[in-house]
Amino acid sequence: MSLFSIYSKIKQFKYLWFFWMLVMLLALITILSIGSNEFSIRVNNQNTIFLDYFFKYITFLGDGVLLYILSLLLFFLDRQWALLSIISLLFTTIIVQVLKRVLFSDIYRPSRVFKNLIEEGSWHVIEGVELYDRFSFPSGHTALSFCFLFIICYYLKSNFWAFLLIITAFLVGFSRIYLTQHFLIDVWFGSLIGSFISLLIVTFFDKLISGISFVKPQNE
Repeated sequence: MSLFSIYSKIKQFKYLWFFWMLVMLLALITILSIGSNEFSIRVNNQNTIFLDYFFKYITFLGDGVLLYILSLLLFFLDRQWALLSIISLLFTTIIVQVLKRVLFSDIYRPSRVFKNLIEEGSWHVIEGVELYDRFSFPSGHTALSFCFLFIICYYLKSNFWAFLLIITAFLVGFSRIYLTQHFLIDVWFGSLIGSFISLLIVTFFDKLISGISFVKPQNE
């Protein structure tokens, strides 16, 4: 795998990656200017009933169990791409869990940071959403959603669907902030991890897997 190979994969969806970089840059500027805590406070103050229901359910598109099931179902359409998807999800899961539970296990979630506000009732909490207080960094839902949806982008080879899928991934990431599950910094690094793992897997394993035959050869 060379830098040229990676560049060629980025160039394949250059406008999509430009959009991704633009959103990531804006998010980074937000983190550096007002901070993740302040951003969570501002997001929490903008709650509505519609947004409660919308983000409560769209966040499941980053659920690991669901994405692994979808990857297995992809075997019925294209076994090679299903394998790429599973490999990407596995690498992302391992990296995220090591970061969460080993390197950054002492970083708490918003529910712990804003515990006093939640207890006094001045923090908006969505009914039916279980709040966790540990293993905040990075966001696993965000990482897995970007990982899986970027793989699907390359599988479909459609600019329209690519933009729709990545916008969906960003919405999944934002849902983690809206639902008081993660900070913006957690989501930012999660999207970075998932996006680049999928890019590297597509670049490195694409030719390798394309050489695997899933159909038994016919006897001559």
